[in-house]
Amino acid sequence: MKKEFMALASAAFLLGVVAAETNELETAEVEKTDGEGLTVEVSMDVLSDYIWRGTICNGNPVWQPSVTIGYDAGDFGALSANIWSSYDLTHKRGTFTNSRRSCGLQEIDYGLSYANTLGPVGIEVGHLWYTYPNNNGGSDQDLYATLSYENPIVTPSASVYWNYLDSAGNDASTVYFSFGLSHEFELTDELSLTPKAELGFGDHAYTDSEGGTELTDQTIGVATRYAITEWFSIGAQINYTWTPSHTLRHENYMGDGKHQIVWGGFNATFSF
Repeated sequence: MKKEFMALASAAFLLGVVAAETNELETAEVEKTDGEGLTVEVSMDVLSDYIWRGTICNGNPVWQPSVTIGYDAGDFGALSANIWSSYDLTHKRGTFTNSRRSCGLQEIDYGLSYANTLGPVGIEVGHLWYTYPNNNGGSDQDLYATLSYENPIVTPSASVYWNYLDSAGNDASTVYFSFGLSHEFELTDELSLTPKAELGFGDHAYTDSEGGTELTDQTIGVATRYAITEWFSIGAQINYTWTPSHTLRHENYMGDGKHQIVWGGFNATFSF
């Protein structure tokens, strides 16, 4: 009788373990399949300069608000739509506009993207539409793709941008490549620190250079973020950007007669 009781108890224990493991797997599957649904992010950057792909788009302080609406469908990936803009904070003349007009509006960009993950590999594809309201209605449109590899040491990423449409009538076949390394250190539950390094280069059509394809820009920087609440955070960043190509330095690629610049600023983000 004792042996039969022990056998029944062992069987019950094994069934309990199997049931618990099954529940854990089902829960993990639900968590993996179910996404966060609809999300909204509103952010504001205040920067010392507007630097884009190693060029000085505005060598004066700017503020850059943006709104992103996304839908995370779990295993099916995430879709997002973004509106971003840049404004002068001074009365000095920027690269694309005079800040005395239109409240300093310099640029409005629109973006659509789709992102998903395959294990540690992240994939994102999208479309960008750059518009310059005070530059005779000029605009550019890019298609882009990004790959990244998430790991505990450092996250590498590679992106390619194809400028397939240019309203100014320039060569609409320019290609820009970007490679980056970054890693987020969680110093506390609320505070994180993220150093980064980026390298960019463009083909002959992009650089419009005598030397053809050139290294256009290199940037090293660090960003920090502090979560005040679950939906509100503040941050800061500082970066050093320079032009590695001697040819592009000679051709004033960065602008303003410079080939290196230190820039940065502050950020506030609301997430819902």
